[in-house]
Amino acid sequence: MAITELLFPALKNDKASIKAIEQIAPIFRKKLTHPNPGFLNAFRGFVVNDNGNDVTKDSREIVIFEWDKMDSFHNFLKSEQLKDAVASIKHLMSGPATLQLFDTNASPRDAASSPIVEIIRTSLSNSQNIDVSLKTWEKLSGHLSGNARRQASVAYGKSSNLENDVVAGIIGWQGSKEYSEGSQEKGFLDALDALKSVGEVSRITVELDVLQLAPL
Repeated sequence: MAITELLFPALKNDKASIKAIEQIAPIFRKKLTHPNPGFLNAFRGFVVNDNGNDVTKDSREIVIFEWDKMDSFHNFLKSEQLKDAVASIKHLMSGPATLQLFDTNASPRDAASSPIVEIIRTSLSNSQNIDVSLKTWEKLSGHLSGNARRQASVAYGKSSNLENDVVAGIIGWQGSKEYSEGSQEKGFLDALDALKSVGEVSRITVELDVLQLAPL
């Protein structure tokens, strides 16, 4: 099991703000990750597709963290380190960030390191559908990782900090061909239909870079 955080910063996206964000980003990242508050892996990038719509021009950031333990996450939220990091970029924020924490079956490292990364989240209509969603992901993970032509990496799990139950999966595709073909295969489409039957499904595609971390 792993503790995986999806962080969606709310940042201003006018041209001047985007330029300022890129200039201050190295300072902000260092404040956030040095000293290391408990990150095992970290990735930062942008949402490029949202439910079939190209959103590249919107400059919507996403960060993925893998935590060493839950206590580290909660302690960091209350820390002066986080407060100082946020203060350095607060003038460029349009609102509070969205933090979504998941207990995943595996580390998100391999999936998030892939050339094409897809994140599928299902907001469940009721908690009785959690097991159905997780079993669907277990089957889909076996289908994708066991396919010699695809060799996709998958990490999935249930939310642990949200008011409503959400099950999310991160799929790391090895290339655009694997993604376009694999996402049209019967095994994938059947899993998508199964998820849609128990809740509202959201699909985003993201481009990520690895964040350098200080040693724990």
